[in-house]
Amino acid sequence: MRVIEAVELRQELDPWLDLEALSKYSGLSVRSLRAYLTDPCRPLPHYRMREPHVTVTKTGKRQTITGKILVRRSDFDRWMSHFKQQPLDLGALVDPIVDEVVAEFCR
Repeated sequence: MRVIEAVELRQELDPWLDLEALSKYSGLSVRSLRAYLTDPCRPLPHYRMREPHVTVTKTGKRQTITGKILVRRSDFDRWMSHFKQQPLDLGALVDPIVDEVVAEFCR
């Protein structure tokens, strides 16, 4: 008889990542990630802690303040899965063409 002496429960975390941490996690540069935030076809889902606004500094320069950008790791993984490339099954493409040519030839 086998006796279980301990049970350990683990829960995978789904952390919030800023762009720097997401860059390390994904291998993409922060600059690329920023571009993906506003991609017209498939934008990277993200959360912005404050609405972007423009302020004027004491020297008169305009400065845009955007707020902290956070991305949930699970959202990033789901978004990234849309870019997965599947190997092309040439047999599925060529077989119907061959069948059609053979059928034409046999007539």
